[in-house]
Amino acid sequence: MSALDFFTSDPDWEVFATKNDIPLPSTTPGPQSAPIDFTRFDFASMRADEATSNAKWAEKHALEEVGYTAKSRKVRAHDGADIDVKVSFPLLHRLQARRQDRASLPVLFVTHGGGWIQGNHNLEELWFLYPLYMRFDLVIVSVEYRLAPENRFPTWIEDSKDVLDALLKSPEEFVGVNANIKVDINQLILAGSSSGAGISAVLSQICRDKGIPINGVILNVPMLCDPRNFPIAEYGPSEESLRSYTQCMDIFMGSSGLLGVWNLIHPDPASSLNIQASPLLGDLKGLPRHLIFVAGQDPLRDEGIAYARKLEEGNVPVTLHVYKGVPHNFGHYWELKATKTLWDDMKATLQKWLV
Repeated sequence: MSALDFFTSDPDWEVFATKNDIPLPSTTPGPQSAPIDFTRFDFASMRADEATSNAKWAEKHALEEVGYTAKSRKVRAHDGADIDVKVSFPLLHRLQARRQDRASLPVLFVTHGGGWIQGNHNLEELWFLYPLYMRFDLVIVSVEYRLAPENRFPTWIEDSKDVLDALLKSPEEFVGVNANIKVDINQLILAGSSSGAGISAVLSQICRDKGIPINGVILNVPMLCDPRNFPIAEYGPSEESLRSYTQCMDIFMGSSGLLGVWNLIHPDPASSLNIQASPLLGDLKGLPRHLIFVAGQDPLRDEGIAYARKLEEGNVPVTLHVYKGVPHNFGHYWELKATKTLWDDMKATLQKWLV
């Protein structure tokens, strides 16, 4: 399928976008915008606004309504910083209703999105986790790693790794749930959205190199490679002009913001050749099975597809779903047919993994 086929707006998205005053791609695009200059941003205010918005959403979508509860804890990072972690797990009455009151539950280790400059636990619940709460009995460990630009690369990788190490060292103590729930660390899945999916990809490579078994990796619209270092010769489309970063420059959730993030975090493109910054450039052989979701109107589309291709070339089992004509964050909009399809696709794969 061509880049144009992936990009052309989904009719359902067109209706939703028009109804909600979201701009659709122009049929006569003008001059392309410059990357956003994040050096002038007030990150404290931006994050505070996001936290307020996400908290309002969480109030209307309490975990208890789907039979879950959560607790917070701190994990001491290697440099002495405290990392906030949210541990969610099913309530006993839910497990009893499903006759799993003494269950050994799989663990989903989650790193949130937000371009490494914002994001929190609630964002990932809105974007990705809530349908899992509704459909599966899991212990979900969500990490609020330290953010850029106050913290330099690879702090968010190291924070996530430190939390994962603490979980692996003593899973029952780490989770600390009641005696009716056991933690099956042999069914550990790494998951994340956007930049958080990039962290999950890096963690999977680290775990492989250390011989740590991972049951699977879920990458939702993943951010996997600095576009300035994208391996066009190996994984670019036949027409470079149709690369997703070029194609998605001046659209809703388009390229200018993501380019600005890369410029902020890696002003020298050479620094993002590090595979912890651009895991697409790493060795993908021997990784665990993957489930990858990609949006057609997403600057990140090509790197998600390229990652899936490279996994296949390395004989890694991978399931790739491309949702045509919807933007990067389409999963935020639960009314969309594409979002409902994503949920169904995720359920179908996890039912096979969690047996």
